[in-house]
Amino acid sequence: MVQNNASSSYQLNGFNQSGSVVAMLNDSLIRIEITEFIQKVNFWITIMEIVMVICGILGNGLALIVINRRSLRDTSSSVFITYLAIFDILVLAVHITNLAISHYMQSYILHCFFAYLTDLVTFCSVWIMVIMTLERCVAVHSPFLAKRFCTTERARYSIYVLIVLSIILFSSTFPTVFIVDRIQQKCMVRPRYQKIIRIIKPTIFYFVPDILLLANIFVIYELFMAKRQRTKTSMNPDNAIHRLNATSFNRKQQQLTVMLVTVSLSFYFFTTPAIIDYIRQMNPPKHHDVKRLKSRFLLTNLSVLWLQMSSATNFLFYCLTGSKFRAVCLDTFSDIYDFLEIKSNNQEVRLRRRRKRQTKYGTCLSSNINQDHRNQLGNGRNRRQSTSMTQTCVFQLNDLSKQPSNETMASTQLNSRRPSKVSFNVDEVE
Repeated sequence: MVQNNASSSYQLNGFNQSGSVVAMLNDSLIRIEITEFIQKVNFWITIMEIVMVICGILGNGLALIVINRRSLRDTSSSVFITYLAIFDILVLAVHITNLAISHYMQSYILHCFFAYLTDLVTFCSVWIMVIMTLERCVAVHSPFLAKRFCTTERARYSIYVLIVLSIILFSSTFPTVFIVDRIQQKCMVRPRYQKIIRIIKPTIFYFVPDILLLANIFVIYELFMAKRQRTKTSMNPDNAIHRLNATSFNRKQQQLTVMLVTVSLSFYFFTTPAIIDYIRQMNPPKHHDVKRLKSRFLLTNLSVLWLQMSSATNFLFYCLTGSKFRAVCLDTFSDIYDFLEIKSNNQEVRLRRRRKRQTKYGTCLSSNINQDHRNQLGNGRNRRQSTSMTQTCVFQLNDLSKQPSNETMASTQLNSRRPSKVSFNVDEVE
């Protein structure tokens, strides 16, 4: 009995040990599989982000050039589009720089600096859209108030106030909320502020702007009513008040308003998936299903990429919704092409002039050498005795003549490839 109990207990211990070994092997295999999947996803996501950043910076740069042309730059909307393009470029540049630094450099100073800069430029970019939406509400509702309040100077002042307040806000809260982890060389949120940050950050970055951007519905309604008023004015010219309101809200302002409304509405399209995923991350997964873990990791990275698209696609929405913007954009491309063509033509002209100068310089140099040889030959003749008889002969020089002659010929005529007539002197020796 004792031996049977001992053998059974030994078998049970063996089964437990083998089960633990199998569990450890399964965990290690799962970790290896997930690690390989993460590396593949990061590789392709990085390539897509690089392409997105390059296209976004080029598009926002073109928007800066086009909106500041003479036909579009004298409105408050152009001021908002200009600063929105600037901060969108900064958002994309800071994002890709932060990724590069996290892969190739380990410095908590750079990590903290770019964490601060990312929050700052993203906050400014989002709230510029909020400010211009509220400004467009005033412009479309009351054109008379728009002449007083919706000016380029007031638009610039509002942007400057936003930038100053943002710098003060993030500079004062960043040292309190974040702490430096010197082991991982990163800037981490303090443990006691992690739950608060998960609530406050999406609130001021997305939830409150989303609520305020609902004012675009009012802007769309006012645009529709302004169109009806213009139709009634054209049919009934006696209605002077409506005619005045319709003419004050000109076509250029209307098109710029449509462009800004479209960009504001696209903000919902690009930020909603990221907000949903951000809320889901508050409850981390507790299961060990590999497929579900992979899909969640992939969706999280795609939502971040989709969020960055809101800063990279504004130029496309400007071109789709603004006919005036498209026309000025085409004019800009034609001007750039003409400028490059003029530059290339100027380079060709400069090269031709340089070749002409080199040719003239070479001709003058050869003529000076020929004149020196002639002077030397003349001095040699004058020194000869008078008893020698000079004979002048004229003959044809050909390249086929290979026999040397005992006559003395001028060196300048020998360098010529064309047959020429040359006079030379022969001294007869009696």
